[in-house]
Amino acid sequence: MTDDTVTVYQAYHPAIGGPAVRDGRFPSSWKRERMTWIKPSFLWMMYRCGWGQKPNQETVLAIEVTREGFEWALRHACLSHFTADVHADHDE
Repeated sequence: MTDDTVTVYQAYHPAIGGPAVRDGRFPSSWKRERMTWIKPSFLWMMYRCGWGQKPNQETVLAIEVTREGFEWALRHACLSHFTADVHADHDE
C-alpha cells in the first residue's frame, strides 16, 4: 500500500492465478464479476480460502489497485443478498 494504491487479496484457481503472476495481467478466463470476494487483509483472505486448500481457491494473489479505483468500487458496491433492513423488497 502506498499513498496512491491499496493492496487487496483474492484467491483463484491455479489456472487463473498462475498466468496472472507469469504475465502480469489476468488471463481471458478471468471474470470481473468474481471480484466480489476481495479482501483488504491477507490473513482474512487466507482464512476465507481455507489457507489455500479450498477447491478453486488454491492461489492467493496480492493485487495492487489505485486508491481512486478502490474508492470507486466502494462507492458502487452493493450487498450480494437481500436484507430487509436495507432493501424495500427482494427485487430492489
